[in-house]
Amino acid sequence: MKRKIFWAIVLAAFAGISWQALRALGEIDKHPGKVWLHRCNSLEKLQEKHAEYPNFEVDLVYRNDGVFDVTHDSLESINLNFAAYLKNVQNDTSHIWLDVKNLTKANARAMKLSLDSLLLRYNISKKRLIIESRNWQELGTFTRDGYFTSCYVDYDKPSRLSKGEIQQAIKQLQKVVTSGNVCALSFAGWWYDDIKQAFANQPIALLTWEHRKNQFELFFSARGKRMIEDPQLQVILVKDKGHYHR
Repeated sequence: MKRKIFWAIVLAAFAGISWQALRALGEIDKHPGKVWLHRCNSLEKLQEKHAEYPNFEVDLVYRNDGVFDVTHDSLESINLNFAAYLKNVQNDTSHIWLDVKNLTKANARAMKLSLDSLLLRYNISKKRLIIESRNWQELGTFTRDGYFTSCYVDYDKPSRLSKGEIQQAIKQLQKVVTSGNVCALSFAGWWYDDIKQAFANQPIALLTWEHRKNQFELFFSARGKRMIEDPQLQVILVKDKGHYHR
């Protein structure tokens, strides 16, 4: 009898996993407006993945000569100007998440004017962009001019923090939200439950990245399912390195 019960449990678990896997497979490529490509830092990757991911994230460093340099490392350049991206997408409806690495009080105004000029040159609406930075104070320069902005939440994993440290982090984020300087909070997926609980009833958009998961892994997870069904969470970045990852 015990053996029969054991195998019944095994079969039930297997059936549950199989159903969940089939459900996850069925969700792939069904959410292009919400599931975006993470770290699209080469034109080759943009062209390889654009049909599957019309919306994508790019890492930028603003240089002293007024150029938006596509790179994840502020000390390294691959000599790729963000203008080349705008030229590639000027005739479609792509949205682009800009992870700006070096926004400061000193360069905020010049950076916005440079971006304004690029959008005018390629006839691209600022509504197609997300401007993200750790410097939420200076993002107000962009927000007040109609850009969609997001504060990069830069805390360690909640699992590595004490309850008091998590509460302090949420308290600091509340200051960001009430400042009016940003439209959204953007954070690693492991912060989703804490941030969602804290800001569910507040007028702030949420953005996240599950940069270690592909679409199947996202949809297979319980958290991924909650994320997809959450209208306050507007964008999820996922991993798909392809052949031209930088």
